Order: sequence, then structure tokens, then C-alpha cells
Amino acid sequence: MSALLGNPMVTTAALPFVLGVVMALLARFALPPSSPVLSLVAAALLLFFYWDTLGPPVVPPVAASQKLIYLAFAGIVAGLLPERLLGAAVAGKLVAAALAAALLWLGWRRIAGGALDLQMMAALIASLLAIAGAALLLSLRTSSSPPAEEPFLMPAAMLAMCAAGAIISVLGASIVTGQLLGSLAALGGGWCLVQYIAVMRGGSAIAWSKGTEVILVFAATTVLIQVALLAPKANPVALMLSPLPLAVAVLVPGPLRGFVPDARPLRPLVAGLLIAIPAILAILTALLFAPHGAALGFS
Repeated sequence: MSALLGNPMVTTAALPFVLGVVMALLARFALPPSSPVLSLVAAALLLFFYWDTLGPPVVPPVAASQKLIYLAFAGIVAGLLPERLLGAAVAGKLVAAALAAALLWLGWRRIAGGALDLQMMAALIASLLAIAGAALLLSLRTSSSPPAEEPFLMPAAMLAMCAAGAIISVLGASIVTGQLLGSLAALGGGWCLVQYIAVMRGGSAIAWSKGTEVILVFAATTVLIQVALLAPKANPVALMLSPLPLAVAVLVPGPLRGFVPDARPLRPLVAGLLIAIPAILAILTALLFAPHGAALGFS
């Protein structure tokens, strides 16, 4: 059993997927609506992923990967603020400011170096797109009568962004961040599966609480920023495409609404497909133009 749980593929995909399913089942059957306990569960799972991948916090953090768990703690503190303080507008601005600070903290050495080559330009564009997309998505207001796809927008956007980021990271010679992003993508996949089954059975999907959104999206975005800044062989075009699922999720309730069919069971599927298009393009680009010798296996 210990050998099975120690396998990187299990901890990166299978175990987080199961934990996402468990988290969704708790939200459906054990927790009241908008319960802060869901945010605590998300925080505990997030710290488990970080501890398992990066080990315990290093004091003081020197390498950028050592800073990620501290950024996760910061996101957890923000996500556990009282719900009345985490309105849509406040959450978006708070996360935008925190992500901008994270960008500077993770990449200040490289930014201060002043070398504005193609890789650095792509890193900055990808980071700014990720920050803007996360802020805009967290600023979306919940509808009084939400359509079937609305509860899926946030987890689907995180899933697509993290899946693309994981593959780009591994192919770009940054396996640790790839494992973290893969874990978050699998967690979102487990959640979405349970909620979609509920929709298929005639029920309604449960949305993440605002605190849960802040915790998970902030963590996913900071890891993607590190990939953009520090993965030495990451494809620049794939990097710039990878955060776009966040922006597409923002557009689904507005300009892209016409592409979502009226049939209730199809609405989450089509919305998820729209959100996934930039991620699919990013993955294909990363695979087609992968550096010589790069592979998706974990050592």
C-alpha cells in the first residue's frame, strides 16, 4: 500500500481525483449550503498536495518552489475570511493584488535581471493573463436562478488551466510544479464528475463557496506563474494559451452564451468544452513543439 501511494502517478492524478469526489459528496450530503467547512476541506487537501510534493516548509524559503507553500498559506488565510467580506468585487481585487505580489516574489531575480527575451516576454504575458483571468472570474456574481452550467465555471476553468499547465511544466523540465498542477486538475475533475451526475439525475450542481474558490484558484494561479517564470524549456506559445480558460469561463455567461444549448444536461458539457479549448490548444502546442528528449513520464 505504501508503495502504491508513493507512486507519483497515483499521488498526481488518481488520489486527488478520489479526494475531489469525496469533497463533492461531502458538499452534497453532509454540509449545509455555503458552509465554511468546505473551505477548510479545500485548504486541508491543498496543504496535503503541497506537503506530499514539496515536503515541509523551509525557513526561510530560498528557491521559488519553497515559496509556493507559503503562498498557499496566504491564499488559505484570504479564503477563510468571513463570507461577508468576500463579496465578488472584493474577492477579485484581493486576489489580483495578492497574485501581483506573488509574481514579484517568485520572479524578482529574473525580472531584476532585465533580460527581456522571448521566454521572459511569454512568462510575463502568461502571468498577467492568469492574474486578470482569476480576478475577473472571482468577480462574477452568482445568479439568483443560476443556469445549469454556472456552478461548473470555476472548477472547470481551474481543471483546464491546471491540466494544460501540468503538461507544459513537465515538458518544460519542471516536474514538481507539473505534479502540483496535475493534482489540482484531478481534484477539480473529481468534483465536476459528482456534480454532473447530479445534473444528469435531474438535480442541481453545487457551486464552490467563495472561500473555496479563492483558496484553490489562487493556489493554481501561483503555481502556473512559477511555471511561466521558471520552467526552463516551457513552450512560450503554450504558456500564453494556458491561462485563457479563466477568461473563457468569464465569457460563458455573456458573449458565449449563444453557444450553450438549451438542453439542461448538455449545458455543463458544452460550457466545459468552450472553457477547455485554449487548454487543448496549449497542450497540443506543447506536445508538438516539445524539446528534444522531453517526456510526460515522471521520474
